[in-house]
Amino acid sequence: MNKKVTIIDSMMGTGKTSYAIQMMKEAEINEKFIFVTPFLDEVQRIKQEVTNRDFKEPDDKHGSGTKLESLKRLIANGDDIATTHSLFAMADDELIDLLKWENYTLIVDEVMDVISMLQGLRKDDIPVLLDSGLVTISEDNRVIWKADPEMDTKYNFVRDYALAGNLYAVNNIAFVWNFPVKIFDLFEQVYIMTYMFDGQLQRYYYDLHNVKYDYYSVVREGNRYELQPKSDTTEDRSQLKELIQIYEGDLNNIGHNMYSLSSSWFRNPHNGPKIKQLKNNLYNYLRNRQKAIAERILWTTFIDAKNKIKGKGFSKEEPEGTNNDIGQACFTSFNLRATNKYRHKDVLAFCLNRYMNPIEKHFFDQQNVKVDEDLLALSDLLQWIFRSAVREGKPVHIYIPSRRMRDLLKKWLNNELRCSNVNDVYSLVI
Repeated sequence: MNKKVTIIDSMMGTGKTSYAIQMMKEAEINEKFIFVTPFLDEVQRIKQEVTNRDFKEPDDKHGSGTKLESLKRLIANGDDIATTHSLFAMADDELIDLLKWENYTLIVDEVMDVISMLQGLRKDDIPVLLDSGLVTISEDNRVIWKADPEMDTKYNFVRDYALAGNLYAVNNIAFVWNFPVKIFDLFEQVYIMTYMFDGQLQRYYYDLHNVKYDYYSVVREGNRYELQPKSDTTEDRSQLKELIQIYEGDLNNIGHNMYSLSSSWFRNPHNGPKIKQLKNNLYNYLRNRQKAIAERILWTTFIDAKNKIKGKGFSKEEPEGTNNDIGQACFTSFNLRATNKYRHKDVLAFCLNRYMNPIEKHFFDQQNVKVDEDLLALSDLLQWIFRSAVREGKPVHIYIPSRRMRDLLKKWLNNELRCSNVNDVYSLVI
């Protein structure tokens, strides 16, 4: 990477997207933008609010082929483009070649899923791949395809990722895919808009691949939004401390241990009675102690654990195919970001204890990149809370049965974070 990425690291609700819209509206007309966001409703927002540009959205209708093919055609045409993380993550060599010639500016709303464990491999597939000579593992743990690239096998998906140079082995028990990092060097400028970037996997992915980045924050001056270098001045969180009303009481006893409510805790068959108790606690908090109706409730846990603890009056999920400004769901994923549709919700429950996937953690460990799991957990918790009424400056009540997660939030609210330099990793004061 020769260019530096601009990290716009500002608290949720401070105007990061508004700054991006202002920048795109004021840019020279010959500048071209790709805006990448997690949700389709934010794609529509960009198309509607950047009024002096004709932003196009990749489309698989009316004979246009797949959305990826549509995205490639839009790039080849030099159109301004608004698209989703999931589509942009499908970038292949052809798309990369197109970007080399088009001089786009990339704006990414919230961090992307830049690494993931490769699915579709069975327990003995990796030894078979190695013993047969189809692949080999380099000194830096990269998976190298050694067989004929034209060979047609059930491992074609491994071949394609390996030939692209984006596949790594973890202890020969799993393969981990990396988003092609060279893409970030093909843009005139790259902006990542998020909060607490130092606690997110894309930061560690950048460190692994030696991507350089600078931190900025957004400030509002009158009717304008401006960027300024991010300082290490302590944020004033006193108002948030008043607004975020954390439940303290006997319903928290279920999460006292350090690993209670982790994904492995939910999977442990011996914890069946405890999970049933958590289900009762969740119902008690939402329906009895808060007397909340569905329209006020927002809660989360791991997807695999959802059905184990959901209850009557708060099990509703977002209907498929809807694109409403006002979210109807009570349950959302715990890593929800970049949406305002739940800003009316003021009774919350965060029923999980966030740890990193062990395979992904070991992937970074073997590359000598240390991940701060507490900061990663806190980042997800804060992003989720800020989907609620607190972003409107309204009080919220929240049940966080995991003592670890609850303590992390309280330490953040009390400014018990320290950072010697804005380009150094934060550490929690325990």
